[in-house]
Amino acid sequence: MGNEERLGSAYRLAYRIQERYPEIEKICPLAPWYEDESVSIGTSKLKVNLLFADSTFFDFFDFKLYTANPAQVLAARNYAVISRTFARKAFGNEDPLGKSITLNDSVSVIVNGVMEDIKNSIIPYCDILVRIDNIKHFNPAMDSEEFNNAGSAYIFILEKENARLQDKADDMAAFFKEIFWLYKQEIVNKVQFIPLKEIYFCDMDGGMLKKGDWKLVMILMSVGLAILLFAITNYINLTVAQSGFRAKEMAARRLLGSTRQELFARLMLESTLLCLISFLLALFLAALCIPYANDLLATKIDIADAVSAGSIWASLCLILILGSISGWLPATLISNVNPLDIAKGSFGRRNKMVFSRFFIIFQNVITIVLLVASITMAVQTRHLIHAPLGYNTKNIIDVPAWNNKEEISVFANEVKQLASVKRVGFAQGTPFNGGNNFTQEYPDKNKNLSFQFLGGDTACYEMLNLQIIKDNHLGTSNINHYFGHGYLSQQAVKEIEMEEGATEIRVNENWTLQVDGVIRDIRLGNITADLRPVLFFFSSFESRYPWDILIETQGEPDITFEQIKQIYERVTQLDFNGKFVDDQIKESFASEQRINKIVMLFTAVAVLIALLGLLAMSTYFIRQRTKEIAVRKVHGAENFKVLSELVRVFLGYVLIAFVIAVPVSWYIMRHWLDDYAYRISLSPWIFIAAGVFCLVVSFISVYWQSRRAANANPVKALKSE
Repeated sequence: MGNEERLGSAYRLAYRIQERYPEIEKICPLAPWYEDESVSIGTSKLKVNLLFADSTFFDFFDFKLYTANPAQVLAARNYAVISRTFARKAFGNEDPLGKSITLNDSVSVIVNGVMEDIKNSIIPYCDILVRIDNIKHFNPAMDSEEFNNAGSAYIFILEKENARLQDKADDMAAFFKEIFWLYKQEIVNKVQFIPLKEIYFCDMDGGMLKKGDWKLVMILMSVGLAILLFAITNYINLTVAQSGFRAKEMAARRLLGSTRQELFARLMLESTLLCLISFLLALFLAALCIPYANDLLATKIDIADAVSAGSIWASLCLILILGSISGWLPATLISNVNPLDIAKGSFGRRNKMVFSRFFIIFQNVITIVLLVASITMAVQTRHLIHAPLGYNTKNIIDVPAWNNKEEISVFANEVKQLASVKRVGFAQGTPFNGGNNFTQEYPDKNKNLSFQFLGGDTACYEMLNLQIIKDNHLGTSNINHYFGHGYLSQQAVKEIEMEEGATEIRVNENWTLQVDGVIRDIRLGNITADLRPVLFFFSSFESRYPWDILIETQGEPDITFEQIKQIYERVTQLDFNGKFVDDQIKESFASEQRINKIVMLFTAVAVLIALLGLLAMSTYFIRQRTKEIAVRKVHGAENFKVLSELVRVFLGYVLIAFVIAVPVSWYIMRHWLDDYAYRISLSPWIFIAAGVFCLVVSFISVYWQSRRAANANPVKALKSE
């Protein structure tokens, strides 16, 4: 269940709709935990991924249970199910059933089942699955009957057979307007139901659910098909290039009694067998490349899972189709040869370059388009990563805080002693992770007020270099008041229509916010995110439990990072999970970087295939013109003139391809850039660089054969004719 914007909701809402709508057979709210939580097993500490879910989880999802009864595995609040991988990691060869795991100071659970690892699912992997009513010990707001943290859980619904819950969407939206603040304030207005099998590629924001990138899939398919088309055209190109030799063979077979149909079938079978061999070789190479592909695509590929009767038949059909497409033109051309043309020597001259010109131009068009795409994507991604966000990101390490304030204090004090550390600060959220959202109806303006809370001490404020552009000079006594005081961003002032000179705003009947001043706008997340209103408040380590520890370094960052990591792991006995803020921003563009890597990889393959095709065709072309070159040289032509003439022919094909590729690539990349509000302009140098690169590669590929032909002894060439 979702709304018009996203799939997330408040988990307690699930039980309200279950009571109201008889069409619902069962509900299963679940909430993946946002952080790597540290848990204790005896004296050992481990970081885990938690998943909170209703006891109906195994009624909805068929993840295999190796032990326990699905109906009873989560029957009690203190029962837990652990993944098979975590069971081996935490307990080795011991039986994990009945073992105790301490999640935090308030929750200790008993292992009551072991499940297969969650994979190939929209539900993210978890080490430990626990009942969702334990969420109150981790985030009390999520357990509120007022449905706070409204997007932090996901409600799965099993409707009764022949029921149509979709028909109740409008009635449910009206019901939510009575009980759910998100609908009361008209922040959202619709209720939508998305079938489970459609969630992976749906357009809605899935939050913590795992979703696929349809754009990436289409790019992979498109570029993969382009490479396949290259292979087909090169096969046709090379086969036609050898048509003079094959025609002699086929003419001899014709004279020995073979029919045209038999020759045609023979050539078609040959191309199909080559496709079969290529397919088997490709399958082997794909299996070898799986680790690299998994890293590149941020997924887990298992070829064995794809093997089925249907996939085998589909593969055989693909081989037959590709074999037919690849072999039809050469088979038609060669099987229809007239033996008299072979005897006269006119077949090769009639044929030369008739088919190959188009293929050479076509391959260069695709190669130039891919080069332009690759260059544009690389420049745009770099442009996004280094975009100004309104705050300092350089040399700052963000270390997520954990649930032990004494250890945090020891860690921070030891880090401060490092000569390469400039300062250490404690924060309640960072500009990159967005802090915490607060949405409330603003009565004085009769509108909704929604902004992000960010807190921190003076060290955080200074290292982030937040700029106060207006200070109301209300003093610093506000340092311990989370909801009472704060600095509004320019966007916040604009959205709440704050009057000039005002120093406070009434958020609701019980809360008046004192405005200490205005800070310059900062971009939360990365540059692609919408500009959000922000409230920054000062807080101290003593007054507020920190969510993040910010460390500003000086000197060699890699060495400092390693030193901080060693201190962290010694103090906490946990794996270090801190990152430079710049690296966090860079990782937020992982999808763009993956697409760019894929396009670059395919571009390299396309260049290689085009190079091989051009090399073969230039060899064939020069062989066809051997007599002409010899005659020219006999009549006084210089080697350089002959060489330049041969090279000019092939470079002319590249220039034609460039003229065709420029408008095509400009159209494609202009539409791709339209998805980004902060984008580069398509510089002419991008197209020139791609064209020059293809020109140089083409020149290198044909220069050697052309030079040999130009320097060859014309007497030998004329004698051989």
